[in-house]
Amino acid sequence: MSIIDHFTHVHYPPTKWPRFEFEEDKCTHCKSCYLACPTSCIQWDEKKKIPYATGLVEMEIACLGCNNCEAVCPVGCIRLRGEYRVLKGRYKTLEERSGDMYPPCPFGKKDLSRSFEETEKELTETERIILRRRSIRLFRDTPVPKELIHRIIEAARYAPSAGNNIPWKFVVVTDKELNKRLERESSKILYMIKWLYAGRGLMRKIVISLVSYLRVNDMDQRPIAALQKVKQLNGSIIWNAPVVIYILADHRAIGDPNLDTGLAAENLILAAHSLGLGTCLIGLIPNALKYLPHLRKKLGIIYPYKCITSVCVGYPRGKLDNPVWRGKVPVDWIE
Repeated sequence: MSIIDHFTHVHYPPTKWPRFEFEEDKCTHCKSCYLACPTSCIQWDEKKKIPYATGLVEMEIACLGCNNCEAVCPVGCIRLRGEYRVLKGRYKTLEERSGDMYPPCPFGKKDLSRSFEETEKELTETERIILRRRSIRLFRDTPVPKELIHRIIEAARYAPSAGNNIPWKFVVVTDKELNKRLERESSKILYMIKWLYAGRGLMRKIVISLVSYLRVNDMDQRPIAALQKVKQLNGSIIWNAPVVIYILADHRAIGDPNLDTGLAAENLILAAHSLGLGTCLIGLIPNALKYLPHLRKKLGIIYPYKCITSVCVGYPRGKLDNPVWRGKVPVDWIE
């Protein structure tokens, strides 16, 4: 990538968006797709009682391409096809990504000619959990037993880490009032970030381009669509989950403590889904906590720990773990 590309097409870059396909005659009007959409993409037409896809400022369709709307639809009337691809600039999608979408294919091309249910019979239980697991945003108002929380944390404890230094710590919050306060105060910070990005004008493009050079992971356009959803939900960030687990890392740890903590989070998530729970990784509150020292102190996030991410945990409202299509990733074989 050239030096010019590092600074151009950062603010609302040219993008090829996924296709939103909807069969109205099949729709049961359950609203699951609208309620579970992590962004402002899917809206609900109260008059026609059907979903529709929308954009945001210069986004043609404010979609992450996560396919969760497809996974939660009980009758299969929604599909997203085509991969989200940035065409120019700093965030350009790598050319080695083909842009094609495929269902789970653990056994190669022969899986394309059969249903996942047929393929699933030949898989291990671990593979089934991995390929079916979805991020859950529709939770029942049911407490999660402390014993189950202990079990999923125990699975996280056994994740690999550099030098077996186990650099993580878990903060489990089931206090509804504290969760509401965290959402309320975090959303104020997040709205400021959204205001900075979600507009037009040369000055914004210049500012976003410069900030992206210093904080490349924070200036992608997709989280802005998620912040718009937070606003539509009146500041709700954790999707009414009864449990939020904050995962902290000792930043002094050897190797890469962020990577190690991510491995622990994945163990926790897979264990939760194997026990009939649902989870959703939420990075918005941990990002806002950087600017909220009093709430960090309330959660016990003090030196040498830093908050890496959080995981919402609860019982799903319905059967929501379903396989979806994903973009094909490059694999180089050296034999």
